Amino acid sequence: MKQLIIIGARGWGREVYASFKETEDVKSGKITIKGFLDSKADAFENLRGKYPPILCSPEDYEIQSDDIFFVAMGDPKWRKHYAEMFELKGAHFYTYISPDAFVNQTALIGEGSYVARWCAVSDNVKLGKHTLVHPYTCIGHDAEVHDYGTLLTGVFMGGGAIVGEESQMSPKSMIIPHKKIGRNVMVGAGSVVIRNVKDDTSVHGNPAKKIEM
Repeated sequence: MKQLIIIGARGWGREVYASFKETEDVKSGKITIKGFLDSKADAFENLRGKYPPILCSPEDYEIQSDDIFFVAMGDPKWRKHYAEMFELKGAHFYTYISPDAFVNQTALIGEGSYVARWCAVSDNVKLGKHTLVHPYTCIGHDAEVHDYGTLLTGVFMGGGAIVGEESQMSPKSMIIPHKKIGRNVMVGAGSVVIRNVKDDTSVHGNPAKKIEM
């Protein structure tokens, strides 16, 4: 039996827990949710839900042989930070694909990634490690989301489009086929990317244009 530990006990961590506890892995007893790692020991104070314990901070945790982890950090930079920290400790990561998502058999999903319900992941798609795909997102054939990429609710990626490492597409944004978003890019909500976007850039609008942050 594997002991699943969620790194991050804030809002996204709680949402992840809600998804994981309904999985067949947990219901069958193949995996037990051991708890959370977070520096804020009272993160669940005054909340209505009941959650597994916050064991300690991520920095203080010593990995056990039956542990498996999921990094529940919405910000790609922090997700990368903690994923790399635990990779150096020899950790293995849990990959979640909702049974209510359509994922083509030819798609490749990286370790530690999360594909929410009501998503469509088409033919020959490649998702890197620790990527997040939120509900109602559609990823066209041959598209790629590189490591630590984030697609928030209602994103559309056309066929052959690319989202670079640590980049985020905000709710209801889209990228047309065969265009590329570079590394560490923020695409604003409702934006339409019709041309390639350089690294370390924020864009917004229809068509999406560079903005100063």
